[in-house]
Amino acid sequence: MLRRFVWSVLIVVLSVRGAAAQTVWPGEDWESATPASQGMDADGLEKARAWLESHNSKSGVVIRHGRIVAEWYFGDATRQTKFAAYSTSKSLSSMATGLAIADGRLALDHTVGKYIPDASPESKRTVTVKQLLSMSSGVHNDPEIGKREDLFSYAIKTAAMDHEPGAKWEYNNTGLALLSPVFQKATGKQIDDFLNERLFRPIGIREDDLTWDRREDLALPYSGCHTTARSLGRIGLLVLHQGEWNDRQIVPSDWLQESIAPSQELNKSYGYLWWNNTTNKWPNVPKDAYAALGKWDNNIFVAPGLDLIVIRQSDLAPAKGHQIAEYYQLVCEAVKKP
Repeated sequence: MLRRFVWSVLIVVLSVRGAAAQTVWPGEDWESATPASQGMDADGLEKARAWLESHNSKSGVVIRHGRIVAEWYFGDATRQTKFAAYSTSKSLSSMATGLAIADGRLALDHTVGKYIPDASPESKRTVTVKQLLSMSSGVHNDPEIGKREDLFSYAIKTAAMDHEPGAKWEYNNTGLALLSPVFQKATGKQIDDFLNERLFRPIGIREDDLTWDRREDLALPYSGCHTTARSLGRIGLLVLHQGEWNDRQIVPSDWLQESIAPSQELNKSYGYLWWNNTTNKWPNVPKDAYAALGKWDNNIFVAPGLDLIVIRQSDLAPAKGHQIAEYYQLVCEAVKKP
């Protein structure tokens, strides 16, 4: 409990420090600025661009003080191109869950069995929302679950329990799939419809700029989002400001602080479907950094102490020797002034 409190205080302090410069909130368009005007080195950002180009990237965006200071597209990609966000979708599902909890519809200690009483085996019914979010459900993870047309039926009825809930951390799409029917039963809405209403539209993400996959009439909670680089940037800006958007609280700040902090002792780099830098996951970048991470590094990276958001997208497998931390390091090192 003390660790979570200290982490929350650190995030708030660094967010306030990072937000000390005047933030410009994007409207329908987004204000751009020269790197120098936002305390960044253009030559350093050119190194980041070159890294992206040589590592099978399709887009990269750097945002500081709410302004776009660099925006790159490669190959056939444009500002309007939507890419699969893959597991970055998980972090969006986390925010939907936090909103549902704030509404009194869900709670971290609610069990799968409360909403799906016929889940099988019986021990699956004892898995809590917290354990789903922290990847400690104990549900058997089928690495090919994304190919199943009966994805949710399998997760509810067929997937075995490999471990007692809470006993082991395992990155697990099968277990997390249970969040979608739980969320739908609790709120009466699909995760994507809920997010469209409560998060995406309020921060200016247009309907044409974001879609979400479904299976068996349920939104995929772990890998369903397809969107543009700028849309990911808007989400990053919202999270950087602790859920606030232009003086309106969209997502509860305490939920975001809790989501980013270590959610369990088994893997301190993982919160509630967000990754943090507690264990130096990304060397040579600030310790307060956190990220939404998707397959092939379709990522939202946030460094609150630098008031910095870094986006990367691709529909290509990483090049040999690819280490996304190198890109983050190059961008962070380009920050020269507050």
